[in-house]
Order: sequence, then C-alpha cells, then structure tokens
Amino acid sequence: MSDRSLVEATLNLPCSVVILSARADNSQGGMTASAMFVSQMPPLIAVSLSKTSRTYEIIEKSGEFAINVIADNQLDLAKKFGGAHGHELDKFKEFDVATEPASKIGGSLLSGCFANIECRVISSVRDLQGNHAVCIGEVLSFKMNEGLRPLVWLKNRYFRVGTECRL
Repeated sequence: MSDRSLVEATLNLPCSVVILSARADNSQGGMTASAMFVSQMPPLIAVSLSKTSRTYEIIEKSGEFAINVIADNQLDLAKKFGGAHGHELDKFKEFDVATEPASKIGGSLLSGCFANIECRVISSVRDLQGNHAVCIGEVLSFKMNEGLRPLVWLKNRYFRVGTECRL
C-alpha cells in the first residue's frame, strides 16, 4: 500500500467542517480539525489536531475546548481558519470573528454555526507516531441551529448538504 493511495482513500470519506476553539489565561486559539463521535453514554467526541499547533497547547493547558460545526454559509471563515497558521496570529482578532460566551467552559463559541459543542478533555494521546494527537472530550453542553446546514469536506473540497437520498 502506498502513502498516496491511503491519502486518496481518506479524502473520499466525507466529514463535517469544524473549528476547534479554546482559551487558557489570556490566550485563545482556533483551528480547523477533524472530530468524530465516540460514545453516546457518556457523550464523548474525539478530535485530532496537530501537536505543534497553538490551539493544541491551549487545550492541553485548559483541559477544555469547543467544537464549532461550521454552517454552509460560513465557507469564508472555514477557509481563513484552515489557511492561517502560527503561534503569533490571533485568528479571532485577525478575521474579526463573531463569538459568544460558552456556558460550561472558559472559551468562546463561534457565532452562527450549525452546532457548538462544549467539551472537557477526559483523555489525550500525544504519544502517537505521526504529527497529530487525539483528545477525547466529554460533552458538557451543546446547541444546534436546525435552520442551518453543516458544511462538508470531501476530496479536498467544500460541499453543501443537498437533498436526501432515498433507497
């Protein structure tokens, strides 16, 4: 199996577009990431993020994060967060991001999202080979805007959710 064929295979797995947000002390971070439902009872979600990212450092320090599921009308925001990197860049200020207070964690939630999920880290695995770590968060609070639709990532492109397929 070649590395290229694995990458091509994973690009064919659609996923929601999420921006993780976290705050510790006076630092806040945000980045696009992957998130996956793990358990219903208790409610657990896993996120995968770069070990060298500022957001990962903030999550490790604070022990909490928010998963902001981007709505399909927030494409520009997803592109900005996905394209900008660096420890010195405050993406929230740089991109003039509208936020709102979280109810259970110290960080902020991105306004206008399809969903916002507040989590407390219950497990973190940094010792993986490769450049990413996995954090498992227990869901403390969530809200969903049913009037919006999530943005989807597939084959290195963004998509809107369309009509239902019926079998």
